[in-house]
Amino acid sequence: MIAGSVMVQAPKSRLDARQTEDAARIVLPAPGVAGEARLVVADGSSGSAESGWWATRLADDLCAAPGRAFHSAKAFHTVASGAALRWPSRRQALSERFAAPGQKSWIALRRLDSGPATTILGIRLLPAATQDDDPAAVPGGGQWQVVAVGDACMFQVRTDRVVDAVAVQPRRPPVVRADPRPAAPKPAFREGHWHDRDVFYVMTDALGRWWRRNAEEGGLPWTVLDTVCGSNERFTAWVQAERTRRMLQDDDITLLRAECGPC
Repeated sequence: MIAGSVMVQAPKSRLDARQTEDAARIVLPAPGVAGEARLVVADGSSGSAESGWWATRLADDLCAAPGRAFHSAKAFHTVASGAALRWPSRRQALSERFAAPGQKSWIALRRLDSGPATTILGIRLLPAATQDDDPAAVPGGGQWQVVAVGDACMFQVRTDRVVDAVAVQPRRPPVVRADPRPAAPKPAFREGHWHDRDVFYVMTDALGRWWRRNAEEGGLPWTVLDTVCGSNERFTAWVQAERTRRMLQDDDITLLRAECGPC
């Protein structure tokens, strides 16, 4: 069902890959098995403590969650609440590190008290349904489901055009927090169908803005990404070049690419 997949990341300038606050996961069915695939990207909020840790926990748990988490707010919130159970013990351990007096310690403790936050987008690619189950199903294709909180983006490309997208980028995107005190934001859900040879691009917000700008100027952004996502080194070099040209924000950048094959 998935003919090929790629995951590449580039950290902020002057940081190394271990310091990225993004988390990304691709889960594929076993070879020869017509099972589902999942792609998840989570973008930890830079202003919050331990955001990379939280993004990783939530991405891992969404990848392992029941399928209903991709189309039910209650099920998604159950996943997020379960992931958040790990936060109190981690917060306690980190608080003990900053017990010494001082301005930096005070700031760190305040951030810990607020807890980490992240945006997240997950897509579930399902194998072909029967025509009776889904009248819109295409032979050799299947269905996709997206759950999203925040401003990560998904673009579905068929041949030479974008046929569907999840690309809402509000000025103040909602986030999923490990601390349960704020009200949990309502996740957005989308669904559609994929065909043989469709390609899905899932990315964090900065790359999503680059995509939209490139498209508005008449470009074909997926063709650019296809030429640079073959290796992490090539992708990182391209990201740095685009930053130098002021075409790409200096932020952690993550791209997942999955090409569909016949079921």
